[in-house]
Amino acid sequence: MLLKITLVLFIFFICFQLLYILYPLYAVNKTNKGTRLKREKGISVVIPAYNEEAIILNCLQGIINLNYNNYEIIFVNDGSQDKTLQILNDQLDLRPTFKKLPAVKIPHQEIKDIYHSELFPKIYLIDKVNGGKADALNAGIEYAAKEIVVTLDADSILDPDSLSAINSSFEDKNIIAAGGLVQIQQGFRGSILKPRPTFKLRGLVRYQIIQYLTSFYLHKFTQAKLNSITVIAGAFGAFRKQALFDANGYRKTVGEDMDITLKIHKLMKTNNRYKKGKLTFIPQAICYTQCPETFKDLYNQRIRWQKAFIDCILHFKKSLFRHLGFSASFFLIFDSFLLGTLSAFPTILIPITLLIYINGYMVAAALFTVAIFLAIYQGIVMVIVGARFGMNYSGRQLLKVLLFIPFEAITYRLLGLLFVTTGTILYFKNKNSWYVSKRIKHSQQPTVSKISLNKNTI
Repeated sequence: MLLKITLVLFIFFICFQLLYILYPLYAVNKTNKGTRLKREKGISVVIPAYNEEAIILNCLQGIINLNYNNYEIIFVNDGSQDKTLQILNDQLDLRPTFKKLPAVKIPHQEIKDIYHSELFPKIYLIDKVNGGKADALNAGIEYAAKEIVVTLDADSILDPDSLSAINSSFEDKNIIAAGGLVQIQQGFRGSILKPRPTFKLRGLVRYQIIQYLTSFYLHKFTQAKLNSITVIAGAFGAFRKQALFDANGYRKTVGEDMDITLKIHKLMKTNNRYKKGKLTFIPQAICYTQCPETFKDLYNQRIRWQKAFIDCILHFKKSLFRHLGFSASFFLIFDSFLLGTLSAFPTILIPITLLIYINGYMVAAALFTVAIFLAIYQGIVMVIVGARFGMNYSGRQLLKVLLFIPFEAITYRLLGLLFVTTGTILYFKNKNSWYVSKRIKHSQQPTVSKISLNKNTI
């Protein structure tokens, strides 16, 4: 009986993996460069910041290099206890303003002051009482003046053409929300104006580069075409502001990005205004974010991600299929929950099971071999699809990537079982715990432009 259940689950696993491999491989062609429209929609970029003194200027550097005009930037200082506010004030020459008025539609913690930059007229800062990331996002949305709201992590750097790509995608009136492409910042060299991908790295960063590229170029791309995206990454997402109001903003949880994505799905099923709505993925809209560089930081980040997933599954369990739509519910239950979480527990028990049932060695070896083959094949397809979107490694760097993919498949992917099982267990022990990865101020940031901050650059 156990063997039959295992084989059924494995067949599901193969089907999903082949879908993620074959669809992008044949759907993405070499002309996927995106288009630039003359008419610019208004975009408000909301950046929640809590103790970000080490990296906040990198985020600001990306902003001043944007190739876009109709936008505003809203930093939300969520009660930082370090020098975040002071650094921004020194660079922006902030002055109190009464010009920004709230929409009074979603709740948040008390606002202390609202500032406007004297040097950069498109930049504002909201100083508020600490309430967590979701609360800071709600405050930023309340004061956003534009029709599209982009949420950006403070450790992320926007590509100069990122807002133009968002503008083009939202030309489709049915697009309610979209996720951008999140790249690993440490995996690039040069300035933000012309970043060069590199794989000349040590430690855990290389594993995460492979994981991120696979997740976005293959998984997000496929899910977008099937309207089944269940997580618009918190590091970089775009939403119609009215939809955020109608969804009552962000819920205070460890996984605010997944929560708001599922809220949007629910909105499309329960509100006639959004019945033709859809979510999409914009690979031409790029941001660069820091990833953990130590195992401790990586472990705590992935534990938080898994807690967020379990929290959303439980919170939306009554809405599945009925209020979330079939496609999103199907991927959430079968791909993410059944194959991504529940199957992890019996998988880690396989070594013990083999000690009891000796005859199971051949079956286990066969399943493991197929899984590794699919992982390697998926990695190779990721490189091919990435190149079609302009992610081109030099000859030597490309060889390093290709040689590393099999090693990543038999090590890091198995490590994911630890994160999933431990995170699930710890959720029921303390679901609200939050650990922020240590911000690292590199001596030579890989994608930061050498252009200084002055009023002529914005």
